[in-house]
Amino acid sequence: MVKKFILGIIIIVFLSIGGIVLFFPLDSFIKEKIEESAGPYISFSTLKIGWNSIKAHNILIKTPAGTDFLKIKQLRLKPSFLGLLRKKLEIKGIELDSPELTIKKAKNGKWLLPEFKKQKETGGPSLELVIKSFDVNNGEIFFADDVKGFRLGLSDINIDIKSMFSLLHPGKTSVKVSAKLPDAGAALIKSDGNIAGGNFKGTFSIKNLNLVLLKPYIEGDVNVKKGRLNLDSNLSLNKWHVNAPSHLHIKDLDIEGKGAIMGVSAPVVVELIKKKGAVDLDFNIWGKYDNLQNDLKGAFQKKVFTEVGKTITKPLLENVVDSIGSIFQRKK
Repeated sequence: MVKKFILGIIIIVFLSIGGIVLFFPLDSFIKEKIEESAGPYISFSTLKIGWNSIKAHNILIKTPAGTDFLKIKQLRLKPSFLGLLRKKLEIKGIELDSPELTIKKAKNGKWLLPEFKKQKETGGPSLELVIKSFDVNNGEIFFADDVKGFRLGLSDINIDIKSMFSLLHPGKTSVKVSAKLPDAGAALIKSDGNIAGGNFKGTFSIKNLNLVLLKPYIEGDVNVKKGRLNLDSNLSLNKWHVNAPSHLHIKDLDIEGKGAIMGVSAPVVVELIKKKGAVDLDFNIWGKYDNLQNDLKGAFQKKVFTEVGKTITKPLLENVVDSIGSIFQRKK
């Protein structure tokens, strides 16, 4: 989306040099050119162009299936044109107000994603893009998996990214993301490093997640009646390879059934909960960002064996944490 507005910015500069801005209906002209370049799945109601900012209102990106993918109440760009003399396009800030993102998996198993026009490759010198800040206020994300019948909404999403990000010369970037989960839950991400190169360190936490929300991903003869999950991870990425020592805390857990949870029979887990009142586990997450692995199963089985003193005999049942991984794992 940013690339489309960059095209508009460049056109503005050259029209201004020719003295045409005062007499030309620039807003409507740029709006038309951007929509032509973006294709049929992107639209917006108005475009306001000034010397200090460019604003677009009611942006809508649809999927080929006709569903809404992204809605933005207002997008604001703060360009700096002086860098064009050095073949550098500097964006002092990008601000998104009240964006709504819908990530949906249809009943046929396919993710509903937008499609954009392919831009023709052109030769000549490249224009370096520098983005200094990116902010999202009051955002929402809605996850829907029609295969499993799963729904989850994140609200009050705020994103604050400060950097000297450049496609040609990536530098240090700081990121802070916060969101509210249903029923008094919350999520928070903080990181610093070279985001473009996939080298950074940070923390990721989930607080007070209602485990009942994950029921569609809990297989077998186990019913989670209630429970709260807290997860804290220390992230370290090296060329997009993850190492994340993590701590899991589950409290107020009430389950019933004769099935198994991560290879442990449900009655044994119930016995552990009665004895300890909560479940605390230290485990690790590692691997390429799009193919993560963890040793949670082994850590959980060891915990139960140590605390309860019973042998684990049930087959593996991927459960709570695998459910979280299915929800938040990046899809190709």
